[in-house]
Amino acid sequence: MNDKLINPSMYLMLLLISDFWELKRFPYTWPNEGAGIMYQDIFPSDYALDVRDTPVKNAIFVQVLNKNHPENEWVFELAKTNKWIVGVVGWVDLTDPNVESILKNAAENPLFLGVRHLLEFENREWLGRDDVQNGLKALEKLNLTYDLQITPPSLHWAADIAAKFPNLRFIINHISKPYMKDHITEGWKEGIIEAAKHPNVYCKLSGLVNEAGPNWTAADIKPYVEHVVKNFGAKRCMFGSDFPVFKMVGATYTDIFQLLMECLMDCTTAEEREGIFGKNAVDIYRIKVPLNT
Repeated sequence: MNDKLINPSMYLMLLLISDFWELKRFPYTWPNEGAGIMYQDIFPSDYALDVRDTPVKNAIFVQVLNKNHPENEWVFELAKTNKWIVGVVGWVDLTDPNVESILKNAAENPLFLGVRHLLEFENREWLGRDDVQNGLKALEKLNLTYDLQITPPSLHWAADIAAKFPNLRFIINHISKPYMKDHITEGWKEGIIEAAKHPNVYCKLSGLVNEAGPNWTAADIKPYVEHVVKNFGAKRCMFGSDFPVFKMVGATYTDIFQLLMECLMDCTTAEEREGIFGKNAVDIYRIKVPLNT
Protein backbone atom coordinates (compact mmCIF):
# COMPACT_ATOMS: atom_id res chain seq x y z
CA MET A 1 0.00 0.00 0.00
CA ASN A 2 1.30 3.45 -0.90
CA ASP A 3 2.08 5.35 2.32
CA LYS A 4 1.92 8.63 0.42
CA LEU A 5 -1.79 8.02 -0.14
CA ILE A 6 -2.75 6.45 3.15
CA ASN A 7 -1.93 7.43 6.69
CA PRO A 8 -3.69 4.79 8.82
CA SER A 9 -3.72 7.00 11.92
CA MET A 10 -5.94 9.52 10.09
CA TYR A 11 -8.95 7.33 9.53
CA LEU A 12 -11.68 5.93 11.71
CA MET A 13 -12.33 3.22 9.20
CA LEU A 14 -15.63 1.60 8.32
CA LEU A 15 -16.26 -1.11 5.79
CA LEU A 16 -19.68 -0.23 4.47
CA ILE A 17 -20.57 -3.40 2.68
CA SER A 18 -19.59 -6.59 4.36
CA ASP A 19 -21.46 -9.65 3.20
CA PHE A 20 -21.24 -13.00 4.95
CA TRP A 21 -23.11 -16.15 4.06
CA GLU A 22 -23.38 -19.79 5.04
CA LEU A 23 -24.76 -21.72 2.10
CA LYS A 24 -26.43 -24.49 4.08
CA ARG A 25 -28.05 -22.08 6.53
CA PHE A 26 -30.31 -20.10 4.18
CA PRO A 27 -31.84 -20.55 0.67
CA TYR A 28 -29.70 -18.01 -1.18
CA THR A 29 -30.80 -16.81 -4.61
CA TRP A 30 -27.22 -15.59 -4.99
CA PRO A 31 -24.51 -16.76 -4.65
CA ASN A 32 -25.44 -19.83 -6.62
CA GLU A 33 -23.48 -22.47 -8.53
CA GLY A 34 -22.97 -20.02 -11.38
CA ALA A 35 -21.25 -17.49 -9.10
CA GLY A 36 -17.80 -19.07 -9.38
CA ILE A 37 -15.55 -18.42 -6.40
CA MET A 38 -18.41 -16.75 -4.54
CA TYR A 39 -20.17 -20.09 -4.20
CA GLN A 40 -18.60 -20.94 -0.85
CA ASP A 41 -19.19 -19.99 2.76
CA ILE A 42 -17.99 -16.50 3.70
CA PHE A 43 -17.53 -15.92 7.41
CA PRO A 44 -16.34 -12.98 9.53
CA SER A 45 -12.95 -14.69 9.82
CA ASP A 46 -12.55 -14.36 6.02
CA TYR A 47 -13.24 -10.64 6.28
CA ALA A 48 -10.75 -10.21 9.12
CA LEU A 49 -8.06 -11.91 7.06
CA ASP A 50 -8.76 -9.73 4.04
CA VAL A 51 -8.49 -6.40 5.86
CA ARG A 52 -5.44 -7.22 7.95
CA ASP A 53 -3.16 -4.92 5.90
CA THR A 54 -5.55 -1.94 5.95
CA PRO A 55 -6.59 0.58 8.65
CA VAL A 56 -10.12 -0.85 8.72
CA LYS A 57 -11.39 -1.40 12.25
CA ASN A 58 -15.18 -1.59 11.88
CA ALA A 59 -17.78 -3.07 9.55
CA ILE A 60 -21.43 -2.69 8.68
CA PHE A 61 -23.14 -5.85 7.44
CA VAL A 62 -25.59 -5.35 4.58
CA GLN A 63 -28.24 -7.95 3.80
CA VAL A 64 -27.75 -10.69 1.23
CA LEU A 65 -31.22 -12.23 1.33
CA ASN A 66 -34.67 -10.91 0.53
CA LYS A 67 -37.59 -12.45 2.41
CA ASN A 68 -35.49 -13.79 5.26
CA HIS A 69 -35.76 -12.22 8.72
CA PRO A 70 -33.52 -14.88 10.33
CA GLU A 71 -30.49 -13.48 8.51
CA ASN A 72 -30.73 -10.37 10.74
CA GLU A 73 -30.68 -12.51 13.88
CA TRP A 74 -27.79 -14.58 12.56
CA VAL A 75 -25.64 -11.48 12.10
CA PHE A 76 -26.67 -10.07 15.49
CA GLU A 77 -25.34 -13.32 16.95
CA LEU A 78 -22.11 -13.11 14.93
CA ALA A 79 -21.58 -9.59 16.25
CA LYS A 80 -21.41 -10.85 19.82
CA THR A 81 -18.01 -12.41 19.12
CA ASN A 82 -16.94 -10.07 16.30
CA LYS A 83 -17.10 -6.66 17.91
CA TRP A 84 -15.98 -4.93 14.74
CA ILE A 85 -19.49 -5.48 13.35
CA VAL A 86 -20.95 -2.15 14.43
CA GLY A 87 -24.12 -2.09 12.38
CA VAL A 88 -26.59 -4.18 10.40
CA VAL A 89 -28.57 -3.03 7.38
CA GLY A 90 -30.98 -5.93 7.34
CA TRP A 91 -34.10 -7.10 5.60
CA VAL A 92 -37.66 -6.45 6.70
CA ASP A 93 -40.76 -6.96 4.58
CA LEU A 94 -41.76 -3.39 3.85
CA THR A 95 -45.07 -4.59 2.45
CA ASP A 96 -46.18 -6.25 5.69
CA PRO A 97 -49.23 -4.48 7.21
CA ASN A 98 -47.46 -4.69 10.59
CA VAL A 99 -44.18 -3.30 9.25
CA GLU A 100 -43.89 -0.55 11.89
CA SER A 101 -44.05 -2.99 14.81
CA ILE A 102 -41.64 -5.36 13.02
CA LEU A 103 -39.17 -2.52 12.55
CA LYS A 104 -39.55 -1.43 16.17
CA ASN A 105 -38.75 -4.95 17.28
CA ALA A 106 -35.65 -5.12 15.05
CA ALA A 107 -34.49 -1.71 16.26
CA GLU A 108 -34.46 -2.91 19.86
CA ASN A 109 -31.03 -4.24 18.92
CA PRO A 110 -28.77 -1.15 18.68
CA LEU A 111 -26.92 -2.73 15.76
CA PHE A 112 -29.98 -2.43 13.52
CA LEU A 113 -29.58 0.63 11.29
CA GLY A 114 -32.05 0.20 8.46
CA VAL A 115 -33.24 -1.93 5.57
CA ARG A 116 -32.18 -3.00 2.10
CA HIS A 117 -34.29 -4.95 -0.38
CA LEU A 118 -32.52 -6.31 -3.48
CA LEU A 119 -34.46 -4.64 -6.27
CA GLU A 120 -33.05 -6.72 -9.13
CA PHE A 121 -35.60 -9.38 -8.17
CA GLU A 122 -38.52 -6.93 -8.52
CA ASN A 123 -40.04 -5.03 -11.41
CA ARG A 124 -38.91 -1.44 -11.92
CA GLU A 125 -42.10 -0.02 -10.42
CA TRP A 126 -41.77 -1.83 -7.08
CA LEU A 127 -40.73 1.30 -5.17
CA GLY A 128 -43.88 3.05 -6.35
CA ARG A 129 -46.24 0.52 -4.80
CA ASP A 130 -48.47 1.80 -2.00
CA ASP A 131 -47.58 -1.07 0.33
CA VAL A 132 -43.84 -0.51 -0.21
CA GLN A 133 -44.22 3.19 0.41
CA ASN A 134 -46.10 2.44 3.61
CA GLY A 135 -42.95 0.61 4.72
CA LEU A 136 -40.76 3.55 3.74
CA LYS A 137 -43.04 5.79 5.80
CA ALA A 138 -42.45 3.53 8.82
CA LEU A 139 -38.67 3.70 8.30
CA GLU A 140 -38.92 7.49 8.17
CA LYS A 141 -40.99 7.61 11.35
CA LEU A 142 -38.48 5.44 13.23
CA ASN A 143 -35.45 7.41 12.00
CA LEU A 144 -33.94 4.42 10.20
CA THR A 145 -32.31 4.24 6.75
CA TYR A 146 -33.08 2.65 3.41
CA ASP A 147 -30.30 1.37 1.14
CA LEU A 148 -31.15 1.73 -2.54
CA GLN A 149 -29.56 -0.96 -4.70
CA ILE A 150 -30.67 0.34 -8.08
CA THR A 151 -29.36 0.42 -11.63
CA PRO A 152 -29.38 3.36 -14.07
CA PRO A 153 -32.84 2.63 -15.55
CA SER A 154 -34.32 2.82 -12.04
CA LEU A 155 -32.15 5.63 -10.71
CA HIS A 156 -34.98 8.16 -11.10
CA TRP A 157 -36.64 6.51 -8.10
CA ALA A 158 -33.99 7.96 -5.82
CA ALA A 159 -35.19 11.49 -6.52
CA ASP A 160 -38.86 10.51 -6.65
CA ILE A 161 -39.04 8.81 -3.25
CA ALA A 162 -36.60 11.21 -1.61
CA ALA A 163 -39.02 14.02 -2.41
CA LYS A 164 -41.94 12.04 -0.96
CA PHE A 165 -40.08 11.05 2.23
CA PRO A 166 -37.80 14.03 2.96
CA ASN A 167 -36.89 12.84 6.46
CA LEU A 168 -35.85 9.33 5.42
CA ARG A 169 -32.16 8.87 4.67
CA PHE A 170 -31.63 6.99 1.40
CA ILE A 171 -28.22 5.52 0.54
CA ILE A 172 -27.54 4.67 -3.11
CA ASN A 173 -25.41 1.51 -3.25
CA HIS A 174 -22.57 0.98 -5.74
CA ILE A 175 -23.08 4.47 -7.23
CA SER A 176 -26.12 2.90 -8.95
CA LYS A 177 -24.04 0.36 -10.92
CA PRO A 178 -23.17 2.42 -14.02
CA TYR A 179 -22.26 0.56 -17.21
CA MET A 180 -18.52 1.13 -16.94
CA LYS A 181 -17.54 -1.84 -19.10
CA ASP A 182 -19.45 -0.33 -22.03
CA HIS A 183 -18.48 3.27 -21.20
CA ILE A 184 -22.16 4.27 -21.22
CA THR A 185 -22.85 7.24 -18.94
CA GLU A 186 -26.01 8.62 -20.57
CA GLY A 187 -28.88 8.35 -18.11
CA TRP A 188 -26.62 7.51 -15.19
CA LYS A 189 -24.93 10.93 -15.05
CA GLU A 190 -28.26 12.74 -15.22
CA GLY A 191 -29.80 10.43 -12.62
CA ILE A 192 -26.97 11.14 -10.18
CA ILE A 193 -27.44 14.88 -10.68
CA GLU A 194 -31.18 14.65 -9.94
CA ALA A 195 -30.75 12.37 -6.93
CA ALA A 196 -28.10 14.64 -5.45
CA LYS A 197 -30.51 17.59 -5.46
CA HIS A 198 -32.24 15.96 -2.48
CA PRO A 199 -30.29 16.42 0.77
CA ASN A 200 -31.63 13.16 2.24
CA VAL A 201 -29.97 11.06 -0.49
CA TYR A 202 -26.42 9.79 0.02
CA CYS A 203 -24.11 7.70 -2.13
CA LYS A 204 -21.92 4.73 -1.32
CA LEU A 205 -18.68 4.59 -3.30
CA SER A 206 -18.69 0.83 -3.66
CA GLY A 207 -18.87 -1.99 -6.18
CA LEU A 208 -16.61 -0.07 -8.55
CA VAL A 209 -14.31 -2.79 -9.83
CA ASN A 210 -17.12 -5.22 -10.53
CA GLU A 211 -18.84 -2.68 -12.75
CA ALA A 212 -15.55 -1.90 -14.53
CA GLY A 213 -14.69 -5.57 -15.08
CA PRO A 214 -11.55 -7.68 -14.65
CA ASN A 215 -9.34 -5.22 -16.56
CA TRP A 216 -10.33 -2.29 -14.34
CA THR A 217 -7.99 0.64 -13.86
CA ALA A 218 -8.15 3.68 -11.61
CA ALA A 219 -8.14 5.87 -14.73
CA ASP A 220 -11.35 4.20 -15.96
CA ILE A 221 -13.15 4.48 -12.63
CA LYS A 222 -11.99 7.91 -11.48
CA PRO A 223 -14.41 9.98 -13.67
CA TYR A 224 -17.39 8.14 -12.16
CA VAL A 225 -16.21 8.78 -8.61
CA GLU A 226 -15.52 12.43 -9.38
CA HIS A 227 -18.98 12.90 -10.90
CA VAL A 228 -20.61 11.50 -7.75
CA VAL A 229 -18.49 13.59 -5.38
CA LYS A 230 -18.99 16.75 -7.45
CA ASN A 231 -22.78 16.43 -7.23
CA PHE A 232 -23.32 14.96 -3.78
CA GLY A 233 -20.45 16.73 -2.06
CA ALA A 234 -17.90 14.79 -0.04
CA LYS A 235 -19.99 14.82 3.15
CA ARG A 236 -22.77 12.81 1.51
CA CYS A 237 -20.45 10.12 0.16
CA MET A 238 -19.05 7.10 1.97
CA PHE A 239 -16.69 4.23 1.29
CA GLY A 240 -17.94 0.72 0.65
CA SER A 241 -15.79 -2.17 -0.45
CA ASP A 242 -18.40 -4.70 -1.64
CA PHE A 243 -16.55 -7.44 0.23
CA PRO A 244 -16.24 -10.23 -0.86
CA VAL A 245 -17.78 -9.69 -4.32
CA PHE A 246 -14.74 -7.77 -5.58
CA LYS A 247 -12.87 -11.08 -5.59
CA MET A 248 -14.82 -12.04 -8.71
CA VAL A 249 -12.59 -9.69 -10.72
CA GLY A 250 -9.40 -10.67 -8.91
CA ALA A 251 -9.21 -7.69 -6.56
CA THR A 252 -8.17 -7.64 -2.92
CA TYR A 253 -9.39 -5.42 -0.13
CA THR A 254 -6.12 -3.50 -0.28
CA ASP A 255 -6.70 -2.91 -4.01
CA ILE A 256 -10.19 -1.54 -3.33
CA PHE A 257 -9.05 0.70 -0.52
CA GLN A 258 -6.18 2.20 -2.51
CA LEU A 259 -8.27 2.49 -5.69
CA LEU A 260 -10.81 4.75 -4.04
CA MET A 261 -8.10 6.78 -2.35
CA GLU A 262 -6.47 7.40 -5.75
CA CYS A 263 -9.81 8.34 -7.31
CA LEU A 264 -10.46 10.89 -4.56
CA MET A 265 -7.09 12.62 -4.52
CA ASP A 266 -7.96 15.35 -7.05
CA CYS A 267 -11.54 16.04 -5.96
CA THR A 268 -11.35 16.05 -2.15
CA THR A 269 -9.28 17.43 0.69
CA ALA A 270 -7.58 15.26 3.30
CA GLU A 271 -10.33 16.17 5.76
CA GLU A 272 -13.04 15.20 3.26
CA ARG A 273 -11.35 11.86 2.61
CA GLU A 274 -11.28 11.20 6.33
CA GLY A 275 -15.03 11.70 6.33
CA ILE A 276 -15.64 9.47 3.32
CA PHE A 277 -13.62 6.67 4.90
CA GLY A 278 -15.39 6.78 8.23
CA LYS A 279 -17.06 9.72 9.92
CA ASN A 280 -19.70 10.25 7.23
CA ALA A 281 -21.02 6.73 7.69
CA VAL A 282 -21.19 7.16 11.44
CA ASP A 283 -23.28 10.28 10.96
CA ILE A 284 -25.50 9.06 8.11
CA TYR A 285 -26.28 5.63 9.56
CA ARG A 286 -26.24 7.02 13.12
CA ILE A 287 -24.24 4.13 14.52
CA LYS A 288 -25.10 3.54 18.15
CA VAL A 289 -22.49 1.09 19.45
CA PRO A 290 -18.88 1.92 20.42
CA LEU A 291 -16.41 1.90 17.55
CA ASN A 292 -13.06 0.14 17.49
CA THR A 293 -10.12 2.51 17.16
